[in-house]
Amino acid sequence: MHRDKLIEFINKALEVKIDKDPWLFNGLQVLGKSEVSKIALGVSPNLELFEQAATWGADMVILHHGLLGSKIAKPIGKVLGNRLKVLLNHEITLLTYHHFLDRHPVLGHNAQLIKLLGAEKGEEFGYSDRLFWGWTGNFSPAISINELISRLQKLCGKIVKIFKYGPEKIKKLAVLTGGGAYHLSEAVDQNLDVFITGEANETTEAWAKEAEIHHIYLGHYNSEKFGIQALGKLLKNKFPSLNIKFIDIPNNL
Repeated sequence: MHRDKLIEFINKALEVKIDKDPWLFNGLQVLGKSEVSKIALGVSPNLELFEQAATWGADMVILHHGLLGSKIAKPIGKVLGNRLKVLLNHEITLLTYHHFLDRHPVLGHNAQLIKLLGAEKGEEFGYSDRLFWGWTGNFSPAISINELISRLQKLCGKIVKIFKYGPEKIKKLAVLTGGGAYHLSEAVDQNLDVFITGEANETTEAWAKEAEIHHIYLGHYNSEKFGIQALGKLLKNKFPSLNIKFIDIPNNL
């Protein structure tokens, strides 16, 4: 399949119009060969992932976190240079979608996790930098906190930490994957039962305890596999001839 038609389809599916993301560049970052038959998917740019993709014969890599990363200009040094070298030497196109894989109402990490947990997606959540990044969800009927933890363990394999200070029955939750810990106060203000994110910070446990809310953090990396995998399924269904592979590079954070 031609690279540009594929990029056009992905941008349309993820509703990529104007890139307002304040943190990372979205979309095309490295231009590779014009024809694509193998696509490697991943969460974050690192040399190991790019080397595995090249060995497998990938024509394109699609990630959540961008290689060229921050919108603050900085020079390309040894680490970025080695990563770029693999992509350029093997003519691999690199696409990255940060904000768009966070907040998309169907394909995003947050929407996908809510769906996979068996909840119904609610309202936008996690307003920062003039953008929403996550979603609320509702269980009907309510489920126990232990059942929610069990479902998360089946999906993620590992939960980094559970601050278990909320009610026994869970009806209302918010999901904001990645570095969403600073929005715990927003979950408290909305009187939610559980806040699920990828990280915690020094103030998290005290806030959860005093507000009587559960805070569960899954690890930044583990919480952000869902959107990129959903995008892969969409591409496979739309273009069955494509060979698509998710490359998992475990990360404890």
